[in-house]
Amino acid sequence: METIFDVKNTNFHPVLKDIENMFWFFWLSIRTLSDYDIRNLLKQKNNTQEGYLGFNEMLDKFDEATEIQIEIGQSSTTSNLNILPKMIFTGRVIAILVYEYLSVSNYFSEIKNSLEFIFLKHIRNGSAHNNKFDFKYKFGSKKGQWMIDETEKIEWGGLIISRELQDKVVFNDFISVSQVFLLAKHFSDKLTLIDTQTN
Repeated sequence: METIFDVKNTNFHPVLKDIENMFWFFWLSIRTLSDYDIRNLLKQKNNTQEGYLGFNEMLDKFDEATEIQIEIGQSSTTSNLNILPKMIFTGRVIAILVYEYLSVSNYFSEIKNSLEFIFLKHIRNGSAHNNKFDFKYKFGSKKGQWMIDETEKIEWGGLIISRELQDKVVFNDFISVSQVFLLAKHFSDKLTLIDTQTN
């Protein structure tokens, strides 16, 4: 994680602070629940503390969902688990929430026409609609028409959205949970800059 994110010095704007916290919580949960020693300690405490047995049942559900396999060696223990579905889900949730938080914020009028926000809008739409890009209007007078021009390209962070992505998978094929977090950070920095310029 430290090679990708400067965790200590990352501090999102209040509008998007919940997004930052959710991202850390996701990775911290995976790290904690896949650690053999921590799992055993949790189970022991849950078995002895009144009202905590349900947490062991939750841990069982986590194990089933991630297909975790723990290999105990002589000098170390290794956990192997499949978190890709959870990463995809978390990425989709972040994309949807960032878009919605920005749309209802006081900053919307200043960012709504930026290429980055248009990029986010298409990621959000695909995330909310079965995790696939769809650039055609579904309803109204424009039903069936394209939302983007034939040669239009919308770029952010080296990623390019165009008509060629129609019906293609958004997460994790086009963008990852870490990349959408960096997109959220881009908007957080933008909101902070707007605050600085208006004060």
